[in-house]
Amino acid sequence: MFKKHLQGIKKKIPTATTVLLPLFLVLAATLSLTGQNIRVGQYRNFELRTLIFRVQEGSYMLTNQDSLRIDMQPSDILFVTAIGDQISLWNSAQHLGVHSKITISAANTEAKMVLEPIYPVLQARKYYGSFEIWTDTAFRMTAVNIVPFQEYLAGVVEAESGVRALPEFYKSQAIICRTYALSHLERHKHEGFHLCDEVHCQVYKGFGIEHGPILKAIDDTKGMVIVDNQGMLITAAFHANSGGHTANSEDVWSTTMPYLRGKPDEYFDKQKHSQWKETVAMDDWFTFLKNANVRYNDKTKFSFSQPKRQRFALIDDQPVLLSDIRTAFKLKSTFFSFETSGNKIVFEGKGYGHGVGLSQESAMEMARKGKNCTEIIEYFYSGIKIIDLYQTTYLQSMLPE
Repeated sequence: MFKKHLQGIKKKIPTATTVLLPLFLVLAATLSLTGQNIRVGQYRNFELRTLIFRVQEGSYMLTNQDSLRIDMQPSDILFVTAIGDQISLWNSAQHLGVHSKITISAANTEAKMVLEPIYPVLQARKYYGSFEIWTDTAFRMTAVNIVPFQEYLAGVVEAESGVRALPEFYKSQAIICRTYALSHLERHKHEGFHLCDEVHCQVYKGFGIEHGPILKAIDDTKGMVIVDNQGMLITAAFHANSGGHTANSEDVWSTTMPYLRGKPDEYFDKQKHSQWKETVAMDDWFTFLKNANVRYNDKTKFSFSQPKRQRFALIDDQPVLLSDIRTAFKLKSTFFSFETSGNKIVFEGKGYGHGVGLSQESAMEMARKGKNCTEIIEYFYSGIKIIDLYQTTYLQSMLPE
């Protein structure tokens, strides 16, 4: 399907044959065999109980582990409900039985479907590829999209970057998202899929629109990944806005990564998330301090200045993690200062996100100023190289596209 999208953009390149395996086996072996499929768990932040599948284009085959075999054509609807450790199926005409696991397989790469959760009620999404569905040990429905890696990357770039950026930004984001995906393939190994669809991995919501520039960026950077000075894939972290200075990895996740060093960011300003301001009621502030075991009295001054990124704020000489404050009050970043104003604490901050790695708004600004994707990536990550994974046997075995 990916190559069809690119007709009129560039000459077609033949794709590898896609092989669908019945269930999640060894990750590296699975990816090597399929050539390009990746398994992505959908709606993982929710307790799915009932889903509706609608065939939008093409045809699908509904099967189970026994003898169930039903063709699904455009406009066909399938209702899927979790009942204990089983799955109950209905179509528009009849009940199709109760099963432990089902597979909805696309007949070809051009088939499209819509998945719509109705318990809980969530936004519908469009997908390429196939699906496997079962219930986990908590009787929660697990829905896994089995999709070509190129299609997955296009969906991630669209979800993480929008559809109004310049080509060099999309190229940088494609390289980063490809690197991040390959370096985290075992994150959900024991749950039966490679990656989830949330920020825990990378945001993926199927496809929104057939966006030519994103698809071209994925194709133009095919095989390009970021490695450290030992030739290993990096954790290609990124965020919305650095606030003028990125963060060291250990100041956010307690793990030192030599390529994730805090550094000045001259492109952050005058962007959507450059500056922000929030207020917190004093009672809520006192509750936070109590829960954090921070002692204070009537003479305690609640003020903190952060001209450069720090990890802690001092309150009566007691260190308080800025990340804890950010989480408690849902602040945009840890790059903030605060002071008392009447019966409130006023936070004035910069940036949005954890601050580690690439700043997306700055990367977009760099693209507007004529920087290419290599310059953008090298600006935010230290001591790295961008290589073609096909030139390295180890990397190529992980996921040849």
